[in-house]
Amino acid sequence: MDKGIWREKYDKNGFAAFPCPKCGTGKLRRVKDRTFEQWKSEADADPTYTEGKFACFLECTAGHCKAVAVMSGLAVSVYEPYIDPDGKQQMDENIYFHPRNMLPGAQVIAVPNKTPKAVAAEISKSFGLIWTDRSSAANKLRNAVEEILVDHGVPKLTIKGGFIPLAKRLEEAEKKQMLHHDTLVALKDVGNTGSHETELPLKDLLDAYDILEDALEDIYGGRRARLQGIRDRLTKKKGKAP
Repeated sequence: MDKGIWREKYDKNGFAAFPCPKCGTGKLRRVKDRTFEQWKSEADADPTYTEGKFACFLECTAGHCKAVAVMSGLAVSVYEPYIDPDGKQQMDENIYFHPRNMLPGAQVIAVPNKTPKAVAAEISKSFGLIWTDRSSAANKLRNAVEEILVDHGVPKLTIKGGFIPLAKRLEEAEKKQMLHHDTLVALKDVGNTGSHETELPLKDLLDAYDILEDALEDIYGGRRARLQGIRDRLTKKKGKAP
């Protein structure tokens, strides 16, 4: 994943391009002539700082896709100092967009095609929450961990229908030497943190996505098996050398 594109705010003139949630290959770019701003008007307001709202459309750059998304949030106009070519300090207006909602949510990480639907669904739900409610997004990733365990034969319920705590189920997964057990534990902890804190830091959520994407590539993307196949092939070739 490209962590650099996920920020708390964006310069209006340097807006990021987000991975398209529909095709997964194109980029959602802001449509400049379909961007709308509404500013507060207060007589005694600070002339160097103004708040307002923004809404904009984003369109996928892939010719075969052309998916459309809508983003809205807080707009801020602020006059900031800069040094001109003559070495003199000047003031210039900069406008920043602070996203609060995006529909549909951009694809934060790649999800392999062979990922079970229940796992992929929870991850997909989290994408739309990255600016709206990061704590809830972390909880969706925790839910994905639960579904990954189910897919690997570690059930949520006992034979009598009682709920098995996730921590206990992860202990069972460790006994089975499940791939990326440590990653699943970390995602569980991030989800728990999100449940008990008012707002999860963006950095923590992005780190959670980062390690999840790495785990998915090994568990469902076939990366580990592919690399092991390469190692086996090269080892056999070395064994045949005179």
